[in-house]
Amino acid sequence: MASKIMLTLLVLVATSPAALAAFDMIQMLADKPKYTVFSKLLQQTKVADEANQLRAASLLVVPDKLAKGLEALPANKLRPAIANHILVSYFDPIKLDEMKTRTTLLPTLLSNTEKKLGVVNYTRADDGQMYFGAPGAPCAAKLIKVVAARPYSVSIMEVSEPILPTGLLSPVAAPGRREKGGKGKIKPSAARLEESKKPAEAREQASVASSPAS
Repeated sequence: MASKIMLTLLVLVATSPAALAAFDMIQMLADKPKYTVFSKLLQQTKVADEANQLRAASLLVVPDKLAKGLEALPANKLRPAIANHILVSYFDPIKLDEMKTRTTLLPTLLSNTEKKLGVVNYTRADDGQMYFGAPGAPCAAKLIKVVAARPYSVSIMEVSEPILPTGLLSPVAAPGRREKGGKGKIKPSAARLEESKKPAEAREQASVASSPAS
């Protein structure tokens, strides 16, 4: 009986005018200086405009000290990176905790253009802690807290690190692939080989140059 009452309540709230009213993520972040950089990137990439048109959405935001790294991304990667932090449904810790499975894929705004990349992996650990991760990357972005929310319409939740698919990572992040024996490993090896030859040639020349004097 209690579950039926709760279901009825959720239906009423979800269909109420307040729940269907438009939202503005930038306005919701306006009085939260901790997220100024991410807010700026939302506006700069026009992702906020697109997100505000959704019926419901959830923003996974990172504080300025972590968001500054995103500014270094080229324009063609910056917008997809920011769009990947917008879930195209309403979520909060309660709704996430009530999921039947502890691991699932949640569509993001990036799914409009990148079907394979436009999802976020969600996992609930044994201790109840919730994590997010992009395809091809560790599920390591920990849910820290709810920053702002309008139940069943929009939520803003802080996570411990940016959620970036490997395809959007900067080339400076590529060294991790060298352990798998990719091209990144071959080039350094060749460079070291050339360097190792120089001392040998120098010793040979030195030996030849010194032989007349002996």
